[in-house]
Amino acid sequence: MRMATTEVKSSSEVVGAAEYPIYDTNAEAIEHEGESEWLALGNAQRRTNELNRIRASATGKPTREALEAEAMASATIEELTAMAGDVSAIMAFKRSKVAELKVKYGMDKKEESEAEAG
Repeated sequence: MRMATTEVKSSSEVVGAAEYPIYDTNAEAIEHEGESEWLALGNAQRRTNELNRIRASATGKPTREALEAEAMASATIEELTAMAGDVSAIMAFKRSKVAELKVKYGMDKKEESEAEAG
């Protein structure tokens, strides 16, 4: 298990940081969270994924997860090498590329909020 930290934003302003575990196995997660809590977390994420899938299908717009994946996949080997180990640089790169993709896909603020809510 390792810990990860993600910025928490409200109205595009950083208001804090969330620290959470990244588990290597289900057994490790169950040991740390308890079986019922781990199952509840998995079910909540599955619900969110399905809502995002239907929203994207209905709007024809990609989900936040899809935007972030496309953004990171666009990085060149040189960019990845330059960012290696620098979380701030990686997050700035991802935000910049996601903003470019939102323009590309014509996502306005309302659609953007819905993608982030997913």
